[in-house]
Amino acid sequence: MEEERIEQDGSDLREVISGLAGEIGTLVRQEADLVRCELEEKAETAKQGAVRVGMGGAFAFVGAFALAAAAVLGGTLLLVQWMSPLAAACVSAAVVGVILAAVGAGLLKSGGERLRPGRLLPRRSLESIKEDARWARKQF
Repeated sequence: MEEERIEQDGSDLREVISGLAGEIGTLVRQEADLVRCELEEKAETAKQGAVRVGMGGAFAFVGAFALAAAAVLGGTLLLVQWMSPLAAACVSAAVVGVILAAVGAGLLKSGGERLRPGRLLPRRSLESIKEDARWARKQF
């Protein structure tokens, strides 16, 4: 009777360990899927940030050309009534250039914020993995 009970306890322990190992395997697979999904989200965020940086650079580039063109032609026709043609051309070029440069700077800043390394970390997955590790330690 005693031997039968010892055999049964041993098989119960093997079943528990086997079940726990299976659960841990499932948990690891689920965590890997979570990490993959979260990294895909972060990659999309990085892509959007890169697009904004590119657009910001393009606006800044166009702004530089607009400054050059405005320096020659700009608001000279409008401002020539109050100042010399040369002064009118310079003021007009400055106004157009400042506006386009501000738009470009805003896009560069917002795109750069999306590309910060801290924003690209899979934080939810990392927290979930830490929680799983705590759970697994408790089980053993």
